[in-house]
Amino acid sequence: MWGKVLDASLIVAIFMVGAAVLAFEFRVSSAILEILAGIIVAYFFVASDELDWLTFLANLGMLGLMFMVGFEVDVNRLRQTWRASVGIGIVALALPMVGVFCLSYYVFELNLMASALLSVGLSTTSLALVYNALRETGSLQTEHGQILGAAASVVYVLAMVALALLMGDVGWGTAIFLLVVVPMILGLPRFGKWIIRRYRGSLVEFELRFLLVLLIAMGAMAEHIAGIHSAVVAFALGIVMSELVEEHEALEQKLKGIVFSFLAPAFFLHAGMQLDIRSFSLDLIGMAVAFFVVACGLKYLGTALPFRWFLKSSGRVAGLLFNYRLSFGIITASVGLNVGILDERLYAVILLVVISSAALPAIFLRDRPAEWDQTERPLDD
Repeated sequence: MWGKVLDASLIVAIFMVGAAVLAFEFRVSSAILEILAGIIVAYFFVASDELDWLTFLANLGMLGLMFMVGFEVDVNRLRQTWRASVGIGIVALALPMVGVFCLSYYVFELNLMASALLSVGLSTTSLALVYNALRETGSLQTEHGQILGAAASVVYVLAMVALALLMGDVGWGTAIFLLVVVPMILGLPRFGKWIIRRYRGSLVEFELRFLLVLLIAMGAMAEHIAGIHSAVVAFALGIVMSELVEEHEALEQKLKGIVFSFLAPAFFLHAGMQLDIRSFSLDLIGMAVAFFVVACGLKYLGTALPFRWFLKSSGRVAGLLFNYRLSFGIITASVGLNVGILDERLYAVILLVVISSAALPAIFLRDRPAEWDQTERPLDD
């Protein structure tokens, strides 16, 4: 038995490294290739339930991803551009949510919870990919680029709130958790500064251990005591701790190294292993195409129209940019599958739409500068 587990673990490790190599060579998202690698591993070699260690690392990778995405939320930028950012963000999330929910509930006749979860998972925007695209085009420091970055933060925060409301089991435990833990979380940056000053340069990397243990402990306590999903808590912790970590570049780089080189690949590969392509049918593919058209079309309109209204500029690039979907959609699908809200068919639909829509902006925006770059000067830092 141990030999079989070791062989399966070796196969998983080889595919995880291979996906990273191919992503570098072909300049595509490593997450997409890791999902595809997981599909191949599950189809030809081993099922995910045979590797408990991979399931554990995948759950930890989900927390790490949400923690790192929380870093991307720039509260100061939101405060400076709140009117346009909030307006664009609300419409960019609400319009595809309504469309996907109506398609799920009225056309495909899914139950209420499954329809709601699909509408959240397929309507968000990948905050990390939007920031990365804005950096690559040199638009992040322009007024329009900063508003788009802040609007993407609004979309992500509202989507996390929606997920918390859907997945939360509100009760006395929730109230006690919020009353006791929220003030403690708000005080963490001050305590974290003392930890970093005290143990900076130590070979035991105590400050890094502190963040990882804090993330795991808070997530587990929230889910088991308060009925709040651990991904929501990890995201909130990332926002609270972002300023502290960014002040210490070495610590941030170490944390990113652990999350993006090891934990996140385990999460994406495990997500792909949950997808059984043997169960694919024309009906399933047709459903995925319908959701793709509705989600991407309404996301484009929900971003481009308010962008044009608030900034008096073409919103075509913004509409394409906000169609980036990745981590949050996959996390929503994984959570829904684990708790039984989604079946394997709906899980497959979400993954197909997420993977397809993640490639869509990359194709249309390749080597294409943002439309406002030629007329707008960068803002001073």
